[in-house]
Amino acid sequence: MVDNHVRLVLKENVLAVLSDAELSAVSGAIHNGGFRRTCAIVNTEVPDSYGDRKLHDDPIAFVLASARKLDVPPEFVGLVTAAKIQKFSLVKKSEGDLAVSVVATAGCSHSESAGERIDVEEIAGTINVMIVVDGDPTESCLVALLATAVEAKAAAMRELDIRSRYTGDSATGTITDSVVVAATNRDCFGWSCVGAWAANWLLCPAGSEGGD
Repeated sequence: MVDNHVRLVLKENVLAVLSDAELSAVSGAIHNGGFRRTCAIVNTEVPDSYGDRKLHDDPIAFVLASARKLDVPPEFVGLVTAAKIQKFSLVKKSEGDLAVSVVATAGCSHSESAGERIDVEEIAGTINVMIVVDGDPTESCLVALLATAVEAKAAAMRELDIRSRYTGDSATGTITDSVVVAATNRDCFGWSCVGAWAANWLLCPAGSEGGD
């Protein structure tokens, strides 16, 4: 991905970003979300046979069982989706010493617009985005990049004219989306506001090109 020490692995229903060294990450992931130090970000696909109710009764059990296929450490960041992970998109961008990789899986059957009042029991559509930045940003920069990734996702949906299934308005995401931003902690770029701006500039085109 961004360097030889970070790789993307696909095995059965698991799509994972694996790193030889710890990454600094921030996310809204269902498992180990928030600020974390981790060597693995794992996106797990729920098979049709598993059942929506069983998943929602104990989603962490499913994520943990799936992650064992790659023997990742317990500190991994875990996502879950019903989208077909084999159809993932990977986009890499670089500018000078700065590099960003974006991996996305997308299902839009439950697209919605932020702020809508909805009533739904079955959740079959999810957009999961895993982003790796080759650098050593501060925590505030990671949060800024997470916000940019969400904006890029909404912009991509607008460009594709994806509509909310509930109101018909322009969709901004789905009910269960997750975004992870991770950094290699390699001190290759001055992470002032200029560094954050440069990563944002790289991230927006990557996000808009990375949808399925």
